[in-house]
Order: sequence, then C-alpha cells, then structure tokens
Amino acid sequence: MSQKEIAWDLSEMFKDSDDPKIAQVLNKLEKQVDEFIKDYKGKINQPEFSAYDLLKLLEKQEDFRADFMEFNTFARLSFAANMKIPEIQVLFNKAQEFSAKIGAQLAFLEIEMGKYVYENEQVISDPKLENYKHGLDKLKRAYPHRLTEIEEQLIIEKDQYGVIGWQQLQSKWLNTRLFDVEVEGEHKQLPYGVANGLLAHPDKATRKSANKAIYGLLGKDEEIFSSAMHNICSDWVKTSKRRKHDSPMHQSLLANDVDQKTIDNLMNAIDEHSVIYRRYLTLKAKMLNLPKLSCEDIVAPLPDLPNEEYSWEKAQELILSAYGNFDEDFFNTAKDMFDRNHIDASPR
Repeated sequence: MSQKEIAWDLSEMFKDSDDPKIAQVLNKLEKQVDEFIKDYKGKINQPEFSAYDLLKLLEKQEDFRADFMEFNTFARLSFAANMKIPEIQVLFNKAQEFSAKIGAQLAFLEIEMGKYVYENEQVISDPKLENYKHGLDKLKRAYPHRLTEIEEQLIIEKDQYGVIGWQQLQSKWLNTRLFDVEVEGEHKQLPYGVANGLLAHPDKATRKSANKAIYGLLGKDEEIFSSAMHNICSDWVKTSKRRKHDSPMHQSLLANDVDQKTIDNLMNAIDEHSVIYRRYLTLKAKMLNLPKLSCEDIVAPLPDLPNEEYSWEKAQELILSAYGNFDEDFFNTAKDMFDRNHIDASPR
C-alpha cells in the first residue's frame, strides 16, 4: 500500500455523505428523542422511579448513543480527512447542528438523572447497575454543577457558534495552509502534516526552513490564533464560575476522573526534575557538535544514525510487534484497525 492510499474506510458506517441511510438514522434518532421526553421528562425524581427503571433508561440511552455516535463519527472523521470537499463540509455542519439540537432537547435527562443519583446514592452500588457504576458516580459528582434546563440549553446553543466555532477556525486554518520549505535545497509547498514532520529531518538547513515556515506563517496570522485562544479560554472561565466550580480546572478534573492532588504531584515532579531535561539538551547539543541547540534542533536525530525510511508494511509490522510483546488484547485491537483500514495517515 502506498502512502497515498493510507486512508480510513468509513463505509462500514455509511457509504458516503449522500447515503440514504443517514436520513433514516436521523429520523430514528428524532423519534427516540420524542420518546425520551414523553417517557421521562419530569418523571425520574418520583417515588415510584426505581433502580430497575434507571437501568432501562440507561439501556435505551446506550442504543440511542450507538446510532448517534455512528453518524457523528462518520461526519467528524470524513471532515478531518477532507476539510476542503464541500459535500463533507455540509455533512459536518449538519452533524454539528443536529448534535446541538438533540443536546438541547435532552438537557433535562442529565439534570434529572444526576439529581436522582445524587439524592439516592445507594443506587450506584445496586447490583443491577454494576456495569454503569462508574458513569453513575460521574453523574453524581457533576450534578452540583448543573444549571437549570433553560441555562443548559442556552449554553449548548451559544457554544455551537461560539467556542466550537473558534475551535473549528483554528483547525481549518492550520489544515488548509501550505508551507514554503527548502527540503535539502529544493523548494516545496507542503501541508502542515508534512512540514511538521521535517522538524526531525537529519539536515539542519531543512529543519530550520521547516521551523521558520511553520512558525513564520503562524506568527503572520497570530491574531487568528490569539483571538481564538482568548475567546475559548474566557468562555471556559466564565462557564466554570457560573457552574460554581472550585477553579477553571475543576470541570476538567471531573471529566477526566482525576483529582487536584494528582495534578499537583505531576507538576511538582516536572519542576523538581527539570534539571534532567536541561542536562539532556546540553548533552544533545554536544553530540550534534553545536554550542547550543536552536529551536529546530530539539527533535533532530542524532548524527551518524542511519536515515532509514520505513514502508507502510514495515511500520505496520513494527507496531504490531510492539503491541504483541506488551498485551494480546492490544495486539488484536491494533491488527483489527490495520485489517479493516481504520487508519488514515496520508497528509493532505
């Protein structure tokens, strides 16, 4: 398989962006949303609602999310691989709008389920709900930071064209630029993925050209990135305050199942051992016969090492061998991804 052919096959989900199955799935999902509203809105925190009822609700949610994630994943991965194709852009926008729409309609579910688990903590340990214990615990911890249904809906709606829009602008800008790089004396216009890979090129002049091309173009349009970053961060801080989180980081800690002490220990370990990294940089400069490292030298290969290029087949062999030596399940998962063309590795 040549590098140009290394593209993931998404046809197991849908044939293409015009697949009639997409409309069928969306119609099915809309009907399920109506059923959730009819069967559960205002009915979860009632005396007769039991752990068994919660189990049935969770199972319905799983079925719903399976179909929704299949559509959403297809749109997202198609867009990630081919941002410039109009039909895929339309599909991606449709997925974003549909996600915001049903998210707003079902905002009540997370609120009411969270309240039920928060006020009936014993259900988390109910044997019937054993497979959902972790998710229920997250619901309980997140509940004190939930807002009213209207407020949650407004956040979803404003995020669609606010913070999410800023994130997309960053991504689309970077992935649609071409960078002018001198590769071993030859001028080339390269996409970001290829240009970035040259930062580890054996030739210092090539590395320097790639570094200058990438960060020069980023600096030229710095207002785009600084505005995007400012608005994304400001939105996060404001929302964290409204949700009464202890700090802007608190919401991320809940989402990632980690506590502040763990993060503090990690940061302290980095600070306390930064001297090791500085020593590494000094030694690398010496091995590269340089008085000190420049930006383009940080990830440069060491001298006198073979500049070996690996074919796709050889890379696959090395990856599977590494996973196989570590764990059989990891090996099987990785092999399945290769066998079913679930990997996209072609720069565009």
